[in-house]
Amino acid sequence: MMQPIDQFIAQYIPAAQALNLRVVESSPQRVVIKAPFECNSNHHHTMFGGSQALLATLNAWSLVYLNFPEANGNIVIRSSQIRYLKPAPSDVIAVSICPDSLEMNLAQQMLTKKGKAKMTIQCQLYCDDIIVSKWTGEFVLSRELF
Repeated sequence: MMQPIDQFIAQYIPAAQALNLRVVESSPQRVVIKAPFECNSNHHHTMFGGSQALLATLNAWSLVYLNFPEANGNIVIRSSQIRYLKPAPSDVIAVSICPDSLEMNLAQQMLTKKGKAKMTIQCQLYCDDIIVSKWTGEFVLSRELF
């Protein structure tokens, strides 16, 4: 049985606890995680870029985790890119939405046939309902340990 994402994060991702990241919503269709400003601010009184990158990576990773339980958490980030669009002077919410069914089906087929698959996920970060960052990452997932 797959562990709920908030429990998995609490147990296996200590950085998420250090930054006080909180799962707000989690389903195979959408994941929302919040980063509180007070634990992630910098000397400019905005949210630290590294906190935003970790938040986005964890958010997108969680979406893959929820969509591919047969991978048993054997999911790693292969590459990522983030664009910082605006400063974030308060809490940030990360939102990842499931990619189109074609990409999901292709990843599922590869995982079933070859035991490994890759998939690209996008994440948008919001501060006060304004997009402050856009993140894209490619994940590799496997039915076996890497």
